Amino acid sequence: MVSTRRACSRALVALALALPAAAVLVPSDATASVSIAVGFELLVKDADAVAVLTPGEQTSVWEDGRIYTYTRVHVDRGVAGDIGAGADGWVRTMGGVVGKVGQLVDGEPVFVRDKASLVFMRKFKAGGVYEVSARAQGQYPLKLDEATKQQRLIRSTAVGMLLPPKPSVADAAASGATKPQSAGVVVTDAVKTRLAQDVLHDRPLDEVAREIATTWTRLHPAASKAK
Repeated sequence: MVSTRRACSRALVALALALPAAAVLVPSDATASVSIAVGFELLVKDADAVAVLTPGEQTSVWEDGRIYTYTRVHVDRGVAGDIGAGADGWVRTMGGVVGKVGQLVDGEPVFVRDKASLVFMRKFKAGGVYEVSARAQGQYPLKLDEATKQQRLIRSTAVGMLLPPKPSVADAAASGATKPQSAGVVVTDAVKTRLAQDVLHDRPLDEVAREIATTWTRLHPAASKAK
């Protein structure tokens, strides 16, 4: 038994010595790979802006004991909210590499340089810095349909496993399926939440953009009037 343990120890030491000097330590937040599927209306409601973005340069920094990556993005098309085509900004995501230390967070959106995505964003802080609403569920990469030559949305591969949400009064109210009763009681009809992935995945960008804009105006009346 002792000899076996020594042999294993020698093997681990040899493996460690064989790794390159620049090897990066990448801990993974495995629990984040399982999420509750977000509803389409709730995703639109949470967003301050929705736009088609093309990522550029990236920089990773330590903040509050974690690594965050800031990706510079160019707005190719404004869909909803107060951000329009031609604007530039930054999107902040969890994870990244600083020096020889890296952190990988499952379920976070992934931005690849020059690869456009439709992104639901909420303001993080002044100066044009945003976060992605509902993490990877708020990012839909674009692909070109060779048959129709249209751009279509596809679900991000970074989303991971999604669990169905429980029906809520908020979902029913958004769908107009609540009925006020006496004593302040609200009776909710059976309503199936429209999941964001069901509404957005594998649909033409132009078609989806119109639906998002209409829904955003309905769910953000104050911001729409301010325009």
